[in-house]
Amino acid sequence: MAGEQLQFGDDDRAIAVRRIWEQALPELRGQVSRATFESYIRPILPLAIRDGEVTLGVRSGFAREWLDKRYARMIAGTLEGLVGSPVAVRFNLLAPGAEETAGQPASAPPDPPAPAVQAAAPGRPAPTATNVFSLPLQARYTFASFVVGRSNRLAQAAAAAVAADPGTAYNPLFLYGASGLGKTHLLHAIGHAVRLQNPAARVTLVDGENFTYHYVTALRERKTEDFRRHYRGVDVWLVDDIQFIAGREQTKEEFFHTFNALHQTGRQVVVASDRSPRDLRTLDERLRSRFECGLVADIAAPDLETRMAILQRRSADEGWSVPSEVICYIAGAIRTNVRALEGALTKLVAYSSIMHAPLSVDLAEEVLGDYLIESPLAPQVQKGVSFEAILAAVSEQFQVPVEAIRGPRRDRQVVAARQTAMLLCRELTGAGLAQIGAVLGGRDHTTIQRGIARLEELMRQDPAAREAAAQVRRRLER
Repeated sequence: MAGEQLQFGDDDRAIAVRRIWEQALPELRGQVSRATFESYIRPILPLAIRDGEVTLGVRSGFAREWLDKRYARMIAGTLEGLVGSPVAVRFNLLAPGAEETAGQPASAPPDPPAPAVQAAAPGRPAPTATNVFSLPLQARYTFASFVVGRSNRLAQAAAAAVAADPGTAYNPLFLYGASGLGKTHLLHAIGHAVRLQNPAARVTLVDGENFTYHYVTALRERKTEDFRRHYRGVDVWLVDDIQFIAGREQTKEEFFHTFNALHQTGRQVVVASDRSPRDLRTLDERLRSRFECGLVADIAAPDLETRMAILQRRSADEGWSVPSEVICYIAGAIRTNVRALEGALTKLVAYSSIMHAPLSVDLAEEVLGDYLIESPLAPQVQKGVSFEAILAAVSEQFQVPVEAIRGPRRDRQVVAARQTAMLLCRELTGAGLAQIGAVLGGRDHTTIQRGIARLEELMRQDPAAREAAAQVRRRLER
């Protein structure tokens, strides 16, 4: 994709700039830290492309300055690879409501608006210049758009309770889990819900990297009192990626006192991390113990049904018509990261639209190679292993006739044997799903994909299922 030139007419510039940006995001994600991508790159809105200049919208002067100094060249280089010609990047401040018109054709990029002066609510300190340090809440990260499954049910319920009654229910709330599972989504959803029910509430969202940067800047510019006045005057403090302050002694000390000031006065604190408080070894014990005095909720990798629901929701929200077999294929192939799951779908739809190729499993296999995650249990493809040999070994292991494996029977032993055959046919022969389906009684590729995904999830939880598959492999090696 990187070498293909895209041609734009005047009528489709708005569509083109959005599609180019959708293609650029997965590449940019791999070039910066997760915190930087989520805080600065993902919130960018593509506005226009004209005469080799791409105009990108940002929501604060701080973000514009940060991006222009640190990442303008990187972004321009990524876009050049997609467009196939030199590109200049310009960052413009977004006016209120710009999300609704972003990417629409315009004769020229708008001039940055003058900064508005926000009035202070009665009894609260007036906002200072450091208010720009609060990251913007992403419009699409709401409770309504969060797909609930077994892996995240407790975290979602706790976040909703906090949003309904800040400072009372679960204070502090500590969310943890691997990257890309929905922690950031829930932080934004809490912020949206609080502001919806109380527009005067002061909600601040920050991540560990930004908190450190803001504090160091305040020290350098001798503005620590402004810094403290802002952070200690908020009603709801949402902190993402707290692990980034670990090892920074002065920052940890300032965070500790800020946390205490808010918690002791009944203000709500929600913290997110990629590991539990007990595992944040480089944080002080006093801080870890404060995190544990509230509710600690983990978010695990979503199961197959939840992953499919996430893709269906994203498709519906974007107005995309994605065949169910494609949804099933992506959900089965990407098992641990919701962000990668959605990114893969976006890339596939953008490719399909730009190249005028119908959405299909074959297209997904061709386009999404960088996203697909190999099973940690999968061996290398073994040349010379036939379908018949695999079916015979599975039949012997499970004491189920080959005819039953290929047939319609659904009792537990037959299903276990059939799914094991599906998995091993894919792993050991490298055959496509449709070919495997034909061997296994004429089943379609969606059925094969579902069967493999279900068995792989079972194997992560059940040692007996892993051992059964391993036994079949050993039979085939004899």
